[in-house]
Amino acid sequence: MPRAEMSKPSKMAQSIPLCYPDNFKWDRDNGVLVKGGSTRGKLVVCEDALEILRSIDGPICPIAVTGPARTGKSYIASQLIEPRPIDCVFTTSNKMKASTMGIWMCTEVFKKTLENGTEVTVIVLDTEGLGAYDAYKKDDMQLFALMCLLSSLLVYNCRGVMSAEDIKQLSLVGTLDKVLRGSREGGGSKSLATDFVNFFPNFMWLIRDVTLEFTITRKGKEEVVGAREYILQEVLKIEKEDYRSDEKIKESNRLRRVLLTSFPVFDAMKLTMPSSDPKVMSVMNKGVNRNRLSQIFLDGIDDFVFGCGSLMKPKKAWPYVGNIHGKQFAELVKQYVSELAINSDELFIHSAVNKVMEALLNEAEELAFMEYRSAMDSFAKSALPCPNHEVLNKHRGCHFKAMKVFRDNTKYINDAELLHRHTQHLEERIANFSKDSNTCISGHLHVILESNDKKSDAFCKQLVKELIEENVRPLISPFGSPKQSADLNTAIQTMEKLYKEKARGPQMLHVYKTLLAEEIIKFTKAASKSRSSNEGKNKELDKSTKIDMLTVEKEELKKKEEFKRQILEMKHKVEENIRKAMQDDVARQQSQSSADNKERHATVSSQIKMLFTTHAGLAKELQNINAALEKEHRTSIELLNKKTQMMKLSH
Repeated sequence: MPRAEMSKPSKMAQSIPLCYPDNFKWDRDNGVLVKGGSTRGKLVVCEDALEILRSIDGPICPIAVTGPARTGKSYIASQLIEPRPIDCVFTTSNKMKASTMGIWMCTEVFKKTLENGTEVTVIVLDTEGLGAYDAYKKDDMQLFALMCLLSSLLVYNCRGVMSAEDIKQLSLVGTLDKVLRGSREGGGSKSLATDFVNFFPNFMWLIRDVTLEFTITRKGKEEVVGAREYILQEVLKIEKEDYRSDEKIKESNRLRRVLLTSFPVFDAMKLTMPSSDPKVMSVMNKGVNRNRLSQIFLDGIDDFVFGCGSLMKPKKAWPYVGNIHGKQFAELVKQYVSELAINSDELFIHSAVNKVMEALLNEAEELAFMEYRSAMDSFAKSALPCPNHEVLNKHRGCHFKAMKVFRDNTKYINDAELLHRHTQHLEERIANFSKDSNTCISGHLHVILESNDKKSDAFCKQLVKELIEENVRPLISPFGSPKQSADLNTAIQTMEKLYKEKARGPQMLHVYKTLLAEEIIKFTKAASKSRSSNEGKNKELDKSTKIDMLTVEKEELKKKEEFKRQILEMKHKVEENIRKAMQDDVARQQSQSSADNKERHATVSSQIKMLFTTHAGLAKELQNINAALEKEHRTSIELLNKKTQMMKLSH
């Protein structure tokens, strides 16, 4: 539920219980306490009231009104509120049964500037009456102890001329030294009676319904004096003691001394009867009946309120110096009530206050740390990986804001030792730097820097892989020609340039020197090995090609020689036939007649001519065959060269 709704219930009354007996329940809808049991055990706090207190910023001045039951405390408490309400804020009753249970608080706090210029928020408290017929002594002790611890000004309201009963009830102050202790540790059981003045409120004794003048005898003469001097001279006057003095006198003197020394400032005032008419007295809590009250009484109320204003002071939580604010006050109320619930016979002031201060400082520290962590985590989510100097720049800004949050939430805590300890702890949680190297060794900044390192390392390694796949990998196979070597060098230079442009974070140089350099060396070696291997394969291919070409040439030569041999045989045969024909022709010419020789000679000449023609045809055929063989030889060589080139490319 939001704070505004928490502090203002649907039917919130003008007053609210700060703490109340545990046999009652707070009905916040109707603004009343409802009795839920018959046995009263301890006091419990009202969270609605604490929420109002927590919302108060700046020094506070709680004013508490206490005193015997059925003496009109609630009316007086209502008159201390500014602006003064028309009707009584706190519940009043003209019946014997008490109407106020526990400690009640006005929901309307107000600002007031004190005589020393300090602005405070005034909180008016109304308390259950002391010495009620249905209350126990321990209940009175708890309430009175709380009033002394929580208020800056304590108004003790009593009716009529002071009596022994008033002194008896105020003797609660004298017994507080048995209840209020120091710390549980060390010398915690030591009484704080001598230190009461350091944290007790100023004291105003209001004597009600008095018409007589206060007088004292001085130098044999009776003098009219004010209420304060009368109480000091007559009521709290220390009686002479000796070894024969009665124990009652000694105890009374002890109580008087405690009363005189426990409160920093002591004052007293008196008020006359509001009215002599009982009917008016029964309705005086309503503003419409104000004009029916005695003017002397109303003037006395104005004087009383003015006198209280001069006694107001900011609340402090001893033993710590400095003023406390609403949030601290709320936690003190809670802690005091809790401590008394555990042990109503002892309240360890040091321990209680220390717990409250520690809790508030822990809360302030946590708020400041969460402010830093939230901002840095948001930055890390969107910006990492990035250079470490950017992280440190962001850290400085977030650190400044976090420390401001811490200071804003601890500005009313003036204990230097506590503040220093928690400030140092907060600094260590944010960033702990080594004194030697000035590097961050722990704290949330260290976590962010480590995360930046890891993200930078992963980002840069992935970038290297992508750049290799895009720029270098396509050129690794095939490899070997001078042009491809140049392409690889260009690709590596391009890859290095792109890496420097795109790499991010503190690991970019490390990855460049290790992974990227290793990959470049690896690819260079692979390329060199591939080049050497290809050169070897090319040599083998060249050698094999030469062998194949020689083989082809030999085969072609054999074919050519065979064809030549066949042509030569045919040529030789033709020449042999021509020679025989010519020999036969000569022989026949010698043996035959001339006529016959002429005819025969013509025939032989014709045959020889035909043989020469055949011889010429064979020569031409031989020439054609040689040309065809040469062409076929060239085609074979070209096919062999293409085959060799394809083999080289495949390797």
